[in-house]
Amino acid sequence: MRGINLPPPPGVSPNDLDASVKFEFPFPSSEEAQRDKTNTVKNTSSPEFKEQFKLNINRTHRGFKRVIQSKGIKFEILHKGGLFKTDKVVGSAQLKLEALENHAEIREIIDVMDGRKATGGKLEVRVKIREPLSGVDLQPVTEKWLVLESLSSLSPPEKPKERAPSPRSKPRHEAASRGSHSNSCPPQYKLHSFSLLDYDRERLERKLSDYRKNHRDPPPDLIHQHKDVIHRLQWQKAQLERASPALLTEYENVLRRFVQGLSESVKKYSSQGNRDAAKDALGRLKMVENELESLKRKRTG
Repeated sequence: MRGINLPPPPGVSPNDLDASVKFEFPFPSSEEAQRDKTNTVKNTSSPEFKEQFKLNINRTHRGFKRVIQSKGIKFEILHKGGLFKTDKVVGSAQLKLEALENHAEIREIIDVMDGRKATGGKLEVRVKIREPLSGVDLQPVTEKWLVLESLSSLSPPEKPKERAPSPRSKPRHEAASRGSHSNSCPPQYKLHSFSLLDYDRERLERKLSDYRKNHRDPPPDLIHQHKDVIHRLQWQKAQLERASPALLTEYENVLRRFVQGLSESVKKYSSQGNRDAAKDALGRLKMVENELESLKRKRTG
């Protein structure tokens, strides 16, 4: 669990926010709800909480499905009070859990609200269960096309127009390094951010799941996008599992360019007053920054 641009209380600067998160899961009932709280992370409005919490569930309980479909998990973001002062609630968020019907793991970035008013902050939460509630995990690796088609049969993806980085776009200044990419990467794909590709995969799978739950055929374009992301993830994993130091350096440089491009996007959208786009870019920026730090630790370790 981590916060993104969490709102400080009045009179407190974002860098002085001492944040913790309290949650409530109303099962087996609202009166017997399961509750817990993270430790406090000081002096940041984008804290990362290391705790993992285990919740008790009963798939056969008649009220469990109602909780999953309509209630979910409620979160409260707190600022730690000073001497003789209680903690102050600075916002709340609600995580819906319907996706657990078809997925064993969900990751959502949810808005932090002050009543009905959006605060601009977000909370990223991961929830995992042993197996989906429906008993079937809709993972793309079970689809026949993954078995029958090879990567070499795929046509190269279309080159996107220059714009702010997104899960399917290229980082700014990538054209300058095209020559170095061609020496180590097949022509189908170029190195990308794992976290952004995985985020895009989950987003597309949620859309596909919604179509299937409503007994509707997904649009061909949506299916194609999903296949392309899966192929990109598989290709990049295979490349980096046997990567040379030079390829790892290239991968690190790709992530650095993503960080630069997304940082510029956050500033641009903020100056334009486009809060939704700025929030989205900020969330992606944090993902790539974490991925870059993880890569650097592995290389120096």
